[in-house]
Amino acid sequence: MKLIRDFAVLLACLMVGKGMATLLPFSFPGSILGLFVLFFLLSTQLIPLNWVHDGGQLLLRHMRLLFIPVAAGLLGYADLLSDGLGLMISSALSGLVLILLVVGRLYQRMLS
Repeated sequence: MKLIRDFAVLLACLMVGKGMATLLPFSFPGSILGLFVLFFLLSTQLIPLNWVHDGGQLLLRHMRLLFIPVAAGLLGYADLLSDGLGLMISSALSGLVLILLVVGRLYQRMLS
């Protein structure tokens, strides 16, 4: 019964987020807005953490299984992904280096 309540709260936050996304004049993922709604409710303690803890733990424990359909769908685009693989790797590495440089510089400025 506790898991049903946990999933009901999580699903309600998701539905509220999707409803908010339809009202926005631009495209934004409703699931992200649902996470913001859940964060707001938990941080203001309108919903106690124990109402979503066990359901969230169950979802986190089985997250690998939830990503299998996404990974299988990506296999359909293997040729497209292999064409841009070099660009994706270089952009990820350059972004990593840029972030490290900026964070390092900010840390040095904070220390002095």
